[in-house]
Amino acid sequence: MYKRQIEDGCAFSLLRISEFQDGSYEVWKLGCENEMADGRIGKFILCNEIKINKMRIAHIHWSLGTGGIETMLPDIANEQAKTNEVALIIINDWVEPSILAKVNQERVKVVLLNRHEGSKNPMPIIKLNLFLMRFRPDVIHTHAYREINLVFYPFGKRVRTIHNTYNVSDEYPKYDKLISISKAVYEFTLNQGFDSVVADNGIPVSRIVHTKVAPFSDGKLHFVQVSRLYIEQKGQDILLNALGVLKNNDGFTNFKMHFVGNGESEDMLKSMVQNLHLENEVVFEGLKDQSWVYQNLCNYDLFIQPSRYEGFGLTVAEAIAAKVPVLVSNIEGPLEIIDGGRLGMSFENKMVKDCAEKIKQFILNGRNDKQVEDAYQYVKSHYDVSVTALKYLEVYESIFKK
Repeated sequence: MYKRQIEDGCAFSLLRISEFQDGSYEVWKLGCENEMADGRIGKFILCNEIKINKMRIAHIHWSLGTGGIETMLPDIANEQAKTNEVALIIINDWVEPSILAKVNQERVKVVLLNRHEGSKNPMPIIKLNLFLMRFRPDVIHTHAYREINLVFYPFGKRVRTIHNTYNVSDEYPKYDKLISISKAVYEFTLNQGFDSVVADNGIPVSRIVHTKVAPFSDGKLHFVQVSRLYIEQKGQDILLNALGVLKNNDGFTNFKMHFVGNGESEDMLKSMVQNLHLENEVVFEGLKDQSWVYQNLCNYDLFIQPSRYEGFGLTVAEAIAAKVPVLVSNIEGPLEIIDGGRLGMSFENKMVKDCAEKIKQFILNGRNDKQVEDAYQYVKSHYDVSVTALKYLEVYESIFKK
């Protein structure tokens, strides 16, 4: 009956993918009621009672940098390539080697067009469409604004993942299906007049270390944010002002704040550090590759994400997977990840005093180990990248069934 079977372990379950002679697949997973305490395999059950047909999928994105979309795309492509033909097409010449190295190029076709951002040279766009003509994708899946405008290949279903709130919607009618990365993005998109399917962003939970490997030994509490330094969205200025209140008004100095990342607001933030007299309390670690983050995030005492707006918040999920307590602004995306506040702390968006107060409470009270463990289990079962990849495949299938 089967040509072959693939068993693939993920962070929370085991998948069995059965390939038929006609190139189609059934996806099975180990039923929770059958999982054994010693980890042995119990009975497999058919996921959604559907057979997933093998497809050609072309993912298109502007860059392969260090943002949330870019760090997730290789994991999605790798997962989908286990049962499909997958291409990852990067338009511009911003390609971070450590992110590219995550792609399993034995399974995933990688096309680097090396276009300079803003260039009017038509050759990269011609190369894009020539590749699509040769690859003949069933699905063309884009992940950002205006990427679809570069596609002139007339065949294949168009899918767009909407990765943030406050997205421009004028090109949405060009797509056969829209995917929202969270309920917050779904609601925002619906208010714009467009329906979509929710497929939560995912992270490779099993690759994130969750036991301290090199804890700090200076007796201070070490806070961390992993993000692009871009205050208009990520809100690092709010956090610095809150830390200034803690030191200059409340007299707390037993902490060290680590910013991991770079970006256009870096010089301004460094100037703020001087003006707030936080030189001894703030460290700019610079850009770190994802493997460093996954290995070292566990060593910090508190993860703080003060974003002004955020469609999801991959780094919040990553911190929880590293068993680090989290403090987030009370905006929809991050609040979903902490289940409305049950699994983490939050402060009033843009409110410096409330942010300072919540950090102060953490300094005085310490971590809530039960909350941290509950959060870890929640992220492991809801936000593993294998779940996201499978949901994408189900969305593709639904288009062809129309």
